[in-house]
Amino acid sequence: MPAYRKPRRMIAACLAAFLLTGMTVTLALFAAVWPEASGDRVLQKGGLTVDASHADQGYILARAKSGSKKLKLRVSRGEETYTYDLNGEGEYEVFPLQMGSGRYLISLYKNVKSNRYSKESEISLQVTLEREEAAFLCPSQYVHYTQDSPAVQASMELCASLTTDAQKLEAVQNFMTRGFAYDYVRALTGPGSYLGDVDGCFEKRMGLCQDFAAVAACMLRVQGIPTQLVIGYADENYHAWNNVLIDGEYRRLDITAVLSGFSKDVVYTAERYY
Repeated sequence: MPAYRKPRRMIAACLAAFLLTGMTVTLALFAAVWPEASGDRVLQKGGLTVDASHADQGYILARAKSGSKKLKLRVSRGEETYTYDLNGEGEYEVFPLQMGSGRYLISLYKNVKSNRYSKESEISLQVTLEREEAAFLCPSQYVHYTQDSPAVQASMELCASLTTDAQKLEAVQNFMTRGFAYDYVRALTGPGSYLGDVDGCFEKRMGLCQDFAAVAACMLRVQGIPTQLVIGYADENYHAWNNVLIDGEYRRLDITAVLSGFSKDVVYTAERYY
């Protein structure tokens, strides 16, 4: 009998470790913010519908009546404005409330001719955020991912045994800088859209700055770490990178700078945060 006790204890210990790791991954996935149109607070005006049920968590869902015309959604607070493309299929899309607590105006614009748009409707929304960084903890149009995204699963596995946000940031940074490559061909032919492709970039392990920033934001947000996708300029080059909130202050994370050999003396100028 004694010969069998040690292996059994080892098996039990291994099983316990496996279950603990699985439990950690499950808890982390449960703690992540997953937008939903729960219908508790729905505002409608003209052809615009806004589900603001979870506006306190930093996001709204918006949709317009389906049609053939191109649509724009404008989200404003005070003098600050963000403009997005809106699908014409009548389906909800997620938009961040990254300008903090206060009164927002959500406006729908429809294309009338060439690049001209006319305002169709506007909804006023008072927002009180649970925390001012709430918008940088959930997926949205510029950082689009779901619970099934491979980047989400990879983040859960990568960070399962880590305890601090700084450790998780380092793990994600190392994972991406060692396993991804800059797509120089696509950079020369033009990115087409400035929306990062989380799933596509992760599958190919290749992308442009907006793709890397979106993947990094995804992997860190699902860990409960507020992460901004920033669009602006690196010197005179249009660029995207991340600001990651660690120990009360934002740290810059630029995966592209490592992969493409940016100079350390680059001057960053931020224009927009998603």
